[in-house]
Amino acid sequence: MVFWTILRREVFQLFRSVHGVAPLFLALMGAGALFVVFLYRAEGTAETLPALWGLATAFGLPFLAAVAASRGFTQDREVGMLRLMFATPVRARWWVLGKVAAAWTLCMVYVGGMGLSCWVLTHWLLPPDAQVPGTWPGFGLAALALAAQALLWCGIGTLASLLSRSSASTFLVSLLTCLLAPPLAWAAVSAAVAGPMAQWPWFPLQTVVYDCAGGVVDIRALVGCVTGAAVVIYAAGLAFDALRLCATER
Repeated sequence: MVFWTILRREVFQLFRSVHGVAPLFLALMGAGALFVVFLYRAEGTAETLPALWGLATAFGLPFLAAVAASRGFTQDREVGMLRLMFATPVRARWWVLGKVAAAWTLCMVYVGGMGLSCWVLTHWLLPPDAQVPGTWPGFGLAALALAAQALLWCGIGTLASLLSRSSASTFLVSLLTCLLAPPLAWAAVSAAVAGPMAQWPWFPLQTVVYDCAGGVVDIRALVGCVTGAAVVIYAAGLAFDALRLCATER
């Protein structure tokens, strides 16, 4: 009951703030334009529609997650709400989970909006007799990969918002972490096992979405995203308790 109350409050405030609807529309416009470019470039190839949609959606997801999560605890600190949250008997994990779930909800609205945009754009741009390869399970698996990634991004942004004093610095820290952590982690793994990095692009999690859209599900990547999100959320709860114990907002 406490979690749902916090979640409703956070979702309502997120969609009313500058971190909600405006970034959502900007992300949809950018990803939609990228999807159109992918459609024209894929003419005459064997690329599937779910793969093109998943890649276009994946590009905008880290930016939207960073914006949504940058509100997090930073705005509560700016208006003096964080000190009141420390004084409540609500456990830290519920506050953290509410923040993460609200940002993740906005990301899922973005994914759903991109699904609607895909349907509209393909019916508008392609001729009626055009045959585009792709299946509904491909869209579903690509959306699953995007959801797992968004959960990790939102967890990272929420932790950064708890440790930072401004929304701008929170956004930059979470965005850089989202964009740089996957290739750096993969580079470290490749160096450790002496494996070739040419098999992966600069942003390897885009390849996970691409593979899932084609029916090749990399369970390790999905489990890694969910596990990473759980670790980050747990760390955010510990940081919240530490700040509460010290009775400080810093």
